[in-house]
Order: sequence, then structure tokens, then C-alpha cells
Amino acid sequence: MPGALWWSADVNRFLAPALCFALAACATTRPPAPEPAAPGPVPVGTVAYVNEEDGFVLVRAHEIPEPGTPLQTRAANGEATALLRVSPEQRRPFLIADIVQGDPHVGETVTR
Repeated sequence: MPGALWWSADVNRFLAPALCFALAACATTRPPAPEPAAPGPVPVGTVAYVNEEDGFVLVRAHEIPEPGTPLQTRAANGEATALLRVSPEQRRPFLIADIVQGDPHVGETVTR
């Protein structure tokens, strides 16, 4: 029987810390964080008026971006129809944006 006492004391000295480390390692392992979603177009407002002759649009905006900010107009199906650039002239809730390219229409959504 002396061998049995020696074995259990030696096993306890080795297994107790090993078991604690194993359980602690399992408890601190976390699944990887999900990838952040790619940001989509952020709505700025809607086209209220188009002046094709002078090359600008009047946008009824709920957010006023900085002058020079590029914007896009989007049709109801989400397709981009024009590229705009915010001009310095603003009078809330409206902003003026120069038409860089494309064909914007009244009622289209304007996004950043």
C-alpha cells in the first residue's frame, strides 16, 4: 500500500496544475471577431432641382458635407446616375453640387 500513496500524491501534484492550465486555456479562447461590413453609400439627401445648362444640382440635404466632397446620385434601383462635387454655396437645408459627369434627375437619392 505504500506505493499507492506515493502514486496518488505524485499524480495529484502533477495533474492538478495541468488540469487548471488546460481549463484556463479553454476558457480564454475566443472565436475570431467577424470582419466589419464594407461601408455602403451613405444617403445625404435628394435632388430638388437640376440646372443642366449651368451644370449644377440643388440638393435637399439632411446632412451637409464639406465643400469638395464627391457625391453620387442614385436612381430608385440603386444604380449610380451622376457624379457630383459639393460647392461652397450652401443654405440649409439645401446645398449646391456641381455635376462632374452623368445625368442626375429630380427625386434621385444623393449619397456620399
